[in-house]
This record gives sequence, structure tokens and C-alpha cells, in this order.
Amino acid sequence: MKDLAIYGAGGFGRETALLVQQINAISPRWKMKGFYDDGLKIGQTIDKWPVLGGIREALQLTVDTDIVVAMADPVTRKSIVEKLNNKNVAFPTIIHPTCQTGDDNNQFGKGCILTAGTILTTGIKLNDFVIINLLSTLGHDVVVGSYSTVMPGCSISGNVRIGECTMMGTGARILQNLTIGKNCKIGAGAVVTQSFIDDKTIVGVPAYEK
Repeated sequence: MKDLAIYGAGGFGRETALLVQQINAISPRWKMKGFYDDGLKIGQTIDKWPVLGGIREALQLTVDTDIVVAMADPVTRKSIVEKLNNKNVAFPTIIHPTCQTGDDNNQFGKGCILTAGTILTTGIKLNDFVIINLLSTLGHDVVVGSYSTVMPGCSISGNVRIGECTMMGTGARILQNLTIGKNCKIGAGAVVTQSFIDDKTIVGVPAYEK
């Protein structure tokens, strides 16, 4: 089994550690080593796993190690990934056993996290470091840009395009054939009925630019 560590020991990082354990329970794949987190003391224990250090320690790894960057905020996640330029570090895509990954031709980039109960259909492309969180659904021909985050209970209808580093809040909905630009924030519970360009904060039912 390959060594694996999780970058980020907050709530989503801890959930991701559980996800890894649930994968291993069905088909052992990784040896969980612990967390990297720049805000915590080395040796501190989080849910039985040790804190291994931060960026400096991750850059000093000499053994091939998979690292899952488990921070929900797209900008923070991108910043960490860009700093982790150690040739011994790889970024696996991890998929919960209960995730319905859809058609075999769906494409998933590196570093993605697909959590429990998510449902994907066909013609879907997730670029690098995308998070699809609990019980979210993606319809046909959806494309999600790198580093974007879909929070729990979201619904993305068919033929939607989402730009990179966009955050979709819990329970939000995007109707079919729409495009959301990069660096957008979609509020929890919003119902998006029109397209939006880059760098917008989108809230409400129907959704509007805040």
C-alpha cells in the first residue's frame, strides 16, 4: 500500500480521512500517515492521526507519498497545491465506494474528491482538484473547472459549465444549459436560472448578483 497523507486537518480534512478508511475497508489501497496543516503543532493528534507538519515538511518528503488536499475553499486549495512541488508527491483522485461515477467515459482530473452518495451521469468532465461533496448530483455533459467546490446536497443540471475556483454552496441548484464563470461564489440554497460571468457572488431564488 502506498503512503497517503491529507493536507488540511479541519472538518473536511477529517471527513476525507474517514473516506480513505472507508475505501480501505473494501479494498486496501493506502497506508494513512496523518495530516499536514500549517496551523497545527507537529505531533498533535487529530482523530487518532498525527500532524506531520506543514508545507516545509511536505516538501522534504523523500518517499513517494499521495497527498489529498482537503480544504473546501478553492483559493486556499489552489495555493497549497501550487506550493507542493515535490517530485515525490502525487495527488490521487479519491472516490467514496457509494459514489455513482456514471459512464465509463466520464473524465476526472488529478486530486479530485468525490464523497459519499454523489451521483454522476454521462459526458461529465471534472478538471483537477475538484470537490463534489455529499449527496450532490451532476447531470449529463457537465464540466467543472479546476479547484471548484460543490458543497453537500447540490444539483447541477445537464450541459452546465462551471469555471475554475468557483464555490457552490450547500443545497444550491443550477438549471440546464447555463455557464458560471471562474472565481464565483454561489450562495447556499440559491437557484441559478441564468448564466453569470467571472468573479460574481450569486444568491437567492431565483439567483441574482449580490
